[in-house]
Amino acid sequence: MILAALAAGCQAAGAPPRSEPAAATTAPPSSAPPSTAPPSTVPPDKVLAAREGTLDGHTFNVEIVQLLRRERFVNLTFTATVTKDGGGLGWQVHNAFSAVPRPDPTVDGVYLVDVKNAKKHLVALDSEGKCVCSRIEALFLKQDQKAVFSATFAAPPADVASVDVHIPNVGTLANVPIS
Repeated sequence: MILAALAAGCQAAGAPPRSEPAAATTAPPSSAPPSTAPPSTVPPDKVLAAREGTLDGHTFNVEIVQLLRRERFVNLTFTATVTKDGGGLGWQVHNAFSAVPRPDPTVDGVYLVDVKNAKKHLVALDSEGKCVCSRIEALFLKQDQKAVFSATFAAPPADVASVDVHIPNVGTLANVPIS
């Protein structure tokens, strides 16, 4: 089953497989915990930054499609599309974007760098200590298949208009504008 679950830890039990799995975090209100609203399946059309990565014989393109300030939070949405299939079942995304390898992988390895204030912003945690980011469950992508991922961070100060975004196994995408 191919799933990228909602940031707050919700998982779609018994959901049918999808050819283009997707989940995007909804913006949390300024004084409330992150939302557990249903995931969005369509990323924005605009690409803010892109970079190619290679892992386990598969080549993939990562595109940052949204970096949205919502009061005290910043929501990042990015996609990964396989551009060269290395064979087998496809690219097993699994721990590609995790901070550390684990049996229940997430995209908690992604972080923001506020260059102006020399601060690193890690993925936010919910009240249970789980990342407010996409979960990755048995996700295999073949050539031209795309998955959407999201993560929520504490917002840098209002005068910070862009940040560097670091994505494990891809690198740092510099000067990504915050909208």
